[in-house]
Amino acid sequence: MALLNLPFFNSDQTLAGDMDFHYTEPQNELEKMLGGFFCINAVGTIEHGDDVKFSKFLDDHEPPPHMVVYIDSAGGNLEAGIGIGRKIRQYGLWTDVGRYLLEPPDPSRPLVLRKRVSGRCMSAATMVYLGGRLRFLSEGSRFGVHRFSFKDPLPEHIGKSQELSAKIASFVSDMRVSPEFLELSSATDAKEIDLVSELRLKELRVVTGGQTDAIWTVQARGGIMYVRGERDSIYGRHKVMLGFIKDAGFFFSAVIEAQNRFEELTGFGVVEITLNGEDIKFDISDECERFTIGTDVHVFAKISNDQARIISESESIGVQVKFVREAPTFLGIGAMDTEGGVEQLSTFYHSFSK
Repeated sequence: MALLNLPFFNSDQTLAGDMDFHYTEPQNELEKMLGGFFCINAVGTIEHGDDVKFSKFLDDHEPPPHMVVYIDSAGGNLEAGIGIGRKIRQYGLWTDVGRYLLEPPDPSRPLVLRKRVSGRCMSAATMVYLGGRLRFLSEGSRFGVHRFSFKDPLPEHIGKSQELSAKIASFVSDMRVSPEFLELSSATDAKEIDLVSELRLKELRVVTGGQTDAIWTVQARGGIMYVRGERDSIYGRHKVMLGFIKDAGFFFSAVIEAQNRFEELTGFGVVEITLNGEDIKFDISDECERFTIGTDVHVFAKISNDQARIISESESIGVQVKFVREAPTFLGIGAMDTEGGVEQLSTFYHSFSK
């Protein structure tokens, strides 16, 4: 076998049995009342065209967002793996390694118990895994990488490998995984598998657990500029923004994935910007506008120059929506760390402050 020094995955590697997709939903009304149980098992070798098959599978079953896709695969076709991963991200699904199975029925129980079994996510299957908005690695499961290669070093394969290398790099970047993941993969011979520890996968932002790191960027649109922090968590996809409009001044905005709590998020009487955990609070209940776009509730409020300065200097930013101020719980956005956006926030504020 000729080895092309490209990251990664042997597209000719096979595992007995083509990849199949199984959808599980709540067994009965009782399980629905208990919160329901939805998952997808993706098991077997990834074959050419499985991304198309998976797309049809999703269209047929219409799974709810935040559902987990459990992967148990030794790899297979790389391009199909990337295609499946992109579909997982498009539908807002999460990923884990292993599979969920039903135990044998017990007539004495109203529900058939479910059992999670460990699995493996190797080679091209890691592309499927990276598609998850949140990514978990269940205990006992294995995650392995290596270089991508072709069996025959033909000129057309060299050209194909360059295309695939670009697709891999683009996909890994889009999934907000560290580029060091590609270096790790390319360091392992195509005939071998490097089993990567969960700790290392967390360092590379491959495993996210229940919350991703906040990503901070500077954006400009329609004459408006803003610094945006965004994060995924088990509570939804959230964004906070410190912005500036010419002739209008600074504003604060937030985008909250409603998770079917539209009425509460737009109707509860108290809305507060929380900074440094909850050490500082700005009550914007009367000043803010709240409106719904798609699956999200948007919060917008003009703020003073001093408020903008304090926000730009804060260690975390959140938004709390409550029925009453004294309520022990809230809807909205928990404290979002500004560590990755310190320079952007400070520079932005000082560029527009009077």
